[in-house]
Amino acid sequence: MGTTPPPAAGTAGRAVLAVSLLAGFYLLAAAIVLGLLGLDVALYAGVGHVNLGLLKIWALTAVVAYPVLRVVFLTRRPRQDADGGLPLTREQQPALWARVDRIADLTGVRGPATVRLVPEVNAGVREDTRLLGLIPGARHLVIGAPLLISLTEDELDSVLAHEFGHYSNRDVRLAGVTVAGRSAILHTIGTLHRRADRHEAERAAEIAAKDAARLAKGRKATGEEADGGVQRVLAKVFTLYAKLYFRVSEAVSRRQEYAADRAAAAVAGRAATASALRRIPALDAAQGFYLDRYATLGWDAGALPPPGQFYGGLAHLLADPARRRELDELGLPDGEPDPYDSHPPIHRRIAAVEALPEDGRTAGGDGPALALLHDPERTLAALEAATLVPEAAAKQHLDWPDLLQAAGLAGSREAALPVRRALTDSGLPPTLDALLDAVDAGRGFEIAGRLPRSEQSAAATGRAAREFLRPVLRAALSRAAVLDLAEAGLAHWEFSWSVPAELRLPGGLEDGLPSALDAAVADTPDTAPLRALLAGAGLASAPAVPAADPLRT
Repeated sequence: MGTTPPPAAGTAGRAVLAVSLLAGFYLLAAAIVLGLLGLDVALYAGVGHVNLGLLKIWALTAVVAYPVLRVVFLTRRPRQDADGGLPLTREQQPALWARVDRIADLTGVRGPATVRLVPEVNAGVREDTRLLGLIPGARHLVIGAPLLISLTEDELDSVLAHEFGHYSNRDVRLAGVTVAGRSAILHTIGTLHRRADRHEAERAAEIAAKDAARLAKGRKATGEEADGGVQRVLAKVFTLYAKLYFRVSEAVSRRQEYAADRAAAAVAGRAATASALRRIPALDAAQGFYLDRYATLGWDAGALPPPGQFYGGLAHLLADPARRRELDELGLPDGEPDPYDSHPPIHRRIAAVEALPEDGRTAGGDGPALALLHDPERTLAALEAATLVPEAAAKQHLDWPDLLQAAGLAGSREAALPVRRALTDSGLPPTLDALLDAVDAGRGFEIAGRLPRSEQSAAATGRAAREFLRPVLRAALSRAAVLDLAEAGLAHWEFSWSVPAELRLPGGLEDGLPSALDAAVADTPDTAPLRALLAGAGLASAPAVPAADPLRT
């Protein structure tokens, strides 16, 4: 099944080939320029003198050679981005640094000069090399907070040993070469395509102006089509070379991943290494779900979780039995590997690790890796300050149930905004009482006609129009009633780590509300059942409009 790691000699050979292909990229560009120059010289030698035809050929070769010379050799590429995240010093985090130093010693490599905490499900190393990775420099380690939150200490050891295993194989220096090559090639192709796009847009404008002038004179359009010119052709040429380079360089990277996994298993144990590899895909899915459904729940309402919980709250989700079962059911990504992917499929990596000789060690014996952090809540709060957008500083921190209430209330106000505007446009106060009175007065469908609806509904007339408007009016009444109940503190959203939040209405309302709404939007409207339900829940009339509420203006 392709789980047996390749021999070191094979990896070394592919690495040399990757470096050679990088040199070949520049040689290809130089060959294009020098070949065109040689053509110009040969033509001049053959003709023996300069004429108009020769000047035209020279101009054409210059058009081809100039973008290659400029883009490949003369354009300065952007510098690599910094690691970001939160720096963790030895003084601040002695236990974590002691663990990092221990794993570096066990792996037999020089440890990192810096450690940074990042929000992503990721760990990585890089080295400040020079001369395309040939001269070593300071090493830097990044550790994702989700790994500390979800992994045990021995599983974290395997992750660290994997990363340091790249050092022991000198992969990081090679990465300097392959990354530089990837950057150079992608920069060249991207720049050529951008220049081609600009040329195509300018040419299209010229053709459009020419065609407009011809049509104004009663003549036919030229039928010309704009293209990206020679720069598009050059981009396609370099793209073909890029596919070869990426296929070779990423094959080298995949072999390095297998070697780093073996280093991890030697240090942390086969079981812990396989366990960590199994956890990471599910953890990545859990992190995305958590950030979308929980951490940013109150963002639009101007609220955030308690300090340290924007990232740290992931631990609550992972600890929930129902969520754990869901994550276990996700399984591992399957399928054939992409030849351009730098990592082998995770299931193949796990199989390769489990195929190693039994070492007698088991996974899960140590405590959570988060315990390695001194004052985890404060550290995670500092990570929030370092990585969230500046707008986050102005938001209020609320406990999870209060955060849900703020988000639910903001969502209800947003949902009720169209009907409030429709009431205002109809010359009525933007309140539930005014809406109920309008329904009793036979103006309910008039109000509903001012609400957003489908094109088919807007085009309907007569009885059909009323049938389209009936559910629109019903939804507007429901939203207005729920909002007033929530603003009065009579309705609330129930927080759960297991299931989506649920709206809880006062006793009796949940059962009686559907029929009361149906009565209110009948051909002969009757709001009495709905008014009685609301009154019985404690909402005798719509609450007064808060002066500071922007939605009531």
